[in-house]
Amino acid sequence: MNATQSKIDWNSVRERLARFQTQAGKSDILDRARLTEVFRQRTQRLAQRGRGVATRTARTPIIVFRLGNERFGIELTHVQQVFPRVTITPLPGAGGLLLGVANLNGSLRSVIDLVGLLNPLATRSDAGYVVLLRVGGKLLGMWVEALEGVRQIHLDELTAVDETASSPTGGFARGTTDDRILVLDPKSLVEHVVEQLRQHSINK
Repeated sequence: MNATQSKIDWNSVRERLARFQTQAGKSDILDRARLTEVFRQRTQRLAQRGRGVATRTARTPIIVFRLGNERFGIELTHVQQVFPRVTITPLPGAGGLLLGVANLNGSLRSVIDLVGLLNPLATRSDAGYVVLLRVGGKLLGMWVEALEGVRQIHLDELTAVDETASSPTGGFARGTTDDRILVLDPKSLVEHVVEQLRQHSINK
């Protein structure tokens, strides 16, 4: 090997090294920018997923019951207890809304007839259940034909009901579910019943 072939062009080496370092620096900046964007998008997706989970878990349990062919629901937090095949003693002159009184856990409780109130086309039998409601410190029994159990719903996803004065629900509905369960407003229901019973006692 002669002297010319063995001579190293150090200026050329330094220039190529400088170009390489500049390109590597740019690549590193681009990679950091890409990683930052990837992490930002992933954070957004996780946040949206978290909000979705929070929405799905914010459900309300309701007890579902039937009157004839109609299905109704009421929030489980207002249900004190359910009694099957309860003996109801009629009260003279009590009116159609009040079926009578029943001994529920050793206490006499008024039992109302939801058939006439919510579904006039249904017929009442001696079977069925008495659902004891607790609303605003008041305890009131209501007779239902059959129970379907408890399910979870989103109250804010109910379809509003067009209530009129002639509506069978009488303005007690919070809305309906996708599978046509009419969810009742227990507070409005009990207030209506108490007022009707008061008016009946006045007019007797």
